[in-house]
Amino acid sequence: MRPETHPVIEPMPPSELKPALPTGVARQAVATLGRWIVNDRFTPDVAMPTEAALASELGVSRATVRDAVKVLSGKGLVRTARRYGTRVTPVDDWNLLDGDVIGWHGHDHPRIGRIFAETTELRAIMEPAAAELAARRATDEQRKRIRDAAYAMQPEAGDLQSLFAADCRFHVTILEATGNQVMRQMRQIILTMLRVSYEYGVMRPEHDPVTREGHIRVAEAIFRHDGPAARDAMAAMLRRNESIAPPH
Repeated sequence: MRPETHPVIEPMPPSELKPALPTGVARQAVATLGRWIVNDRFTPDVAMPTEAALASELGVSRATVRDAVKVLSGKGLVRTARRYGTRVTPVDDWNLLDGDVIGWHGHDHPRIGRIFAETTELRAIMEPAAAELAARRATDEQRKRIRDAAYAMQPEAGDLQSLFAADCRFHVTILEATGNQVMRQMRQIILTMLRVSYEYGVMRPEHDPVTREGHIRVAEAIFRHDGPAARDAMAAMLRRNESIAPPH
């Protein structure tokens, strides 16, 4: 059964995650300010509270706030200038493929639905081609890892974190198996897009759980070196996401 509560999804399996934020108090300050920004507490192009005011509200030093703003600026969320203050940037300037930016959104924020629709479009362009290349180029070990990850997916068990981890292994290994160095470097992007897919799709009770059978069909086609079948199976699986994506 699907869990009744809305569980927390880690951004990606620990082995795939490079530290994106500072540690300790600074990390908490970045995350809190990030959540306030993406959930519309501050209006774009309107000056945010002063450094001193934010430090007081967060219970941290002004230096910590200053460091947090630098991190958020690097993610495209804010810009700062003398006599201008710190202001939230328009959403078009945000890095919407940053796992932190995605994770800071409230689960019901309408922006998540749009990001889900747009990342699904991108995945539908890229991943069927990646599956076809993997069927042609994967090593025996990579074929086994892809198949093992597909069979490890057990949506009915209700263990969302294990399901997500297996899903990430499946898709990342396919990218690696393409033998295309540029495509392999898109692993962090794919992981973030999977995070969006879970936030908007898998974790919502009105949507069907992830399809284990679809992943197995892709994996078996790759295992038997059948490129066209792998491409078609991946495309069919992603069409499930397209069917629940909100209209633009």
